[in-house]
Amino acid sequence: MSSLIGYIAIAALSIVSRLPESLLVGIARTWGRVGPVLQRSRAAMGRKNLSRVYTFRDGAAPSAAMVDRGVRLLFEHHLRFYIETARAPRHARTIIATRVQLENEEAVRAAFVRGEKGAIFLAAHFGAIELPGSILADRSGMRPVAPMEELGNEVLQRWMLRVRGEGLGLRIISARGAAAVMAEELAAGGIVGVVGDRNIVGRGVPVSLFGAPARLPIGPGLLAVESNARLFVAAVIREEKGLYTGYIRQVQIPDQGDRMERTKAALTGVAAAFEELISKAPEQWWTLFYPIWDDPQS
Repeated sequence: MSSLIGYIAIAALSIVSRLPESLLVGIARTWGRVGPVLQRSRAAMGRKNLSRVYTFRDGAAPSAAMVDRGVRLLFEHHLRFYIETARAPRHARTIIATRVQLENEEAVRAAFVRGEKGAIFLAAHFGAIELPGSILADRSGMRPVAPMEELGNEVLQRWMLRVRGEGLGLRIISARGAAAVMAEELAAGGIVGVVGDRNIVGRGVPVSLFGAPARLPIGPGLLAVESNARLFVAAVIREEKGLYTGYIRQVQIPDQGDRMERTKAALTGVAAAFEELISKAPEQWWTLFYPIWDDPQS
């Protein structure tokens, strides 16, 4: 039965990848209006968290109408993430070539210079998250290593590993045992791509995020410190008319201090980069559907 479900899911994803993009975007917009009504608890969490981000960004509490509109967009962009995941192996490289503008071409070129130091590219569950990995592959001329969480279905897991690897130009590895593989890649001057805006396992490292205490996963910061790799935060944000803008920010890691002090400093810098980039389009940060902050308000 598990195999059958996996093959059905693969067929559905393949069909989605072939449907007109305009139709899929229209479906996502409809879900933006229907979703908050059908998933009230999720909408309530999104509303509360989105209000915090707006208040931090604008220096004043948002109006109810602004938050309502933001929640509708949050549902819409969350569905667009799944749509883009299905379409990415077939369409990502064409989209990058024709519809993605980089904010700073020179910064991207400098980040992809292969030398003695490897590079870690950290993303949030934000924007067109499938595109940064493919941009890494295209612009660097390398095959970036990216861990992927184990799926419960073995058939679907094998398919996802294959299409993400072939379609996006990545070397997809299992999250289990990924730290050693990534460390080896960085030691050889390679590139690693990870997602690190939500702490799921362990206690995480406390930082200030959008003006309130939160915890980020320790892995990316610790990996950067132990490997002496360069650390970047990358994001691709959806714009109007099917266009995208790519952003990159380097996070400075201090030379002084013990391992944990340097790791916390790195993650504090990551949090600041997340704040800047997510503030450009908070409605595209679907982590807002989950608890993020340590205080009772979250």
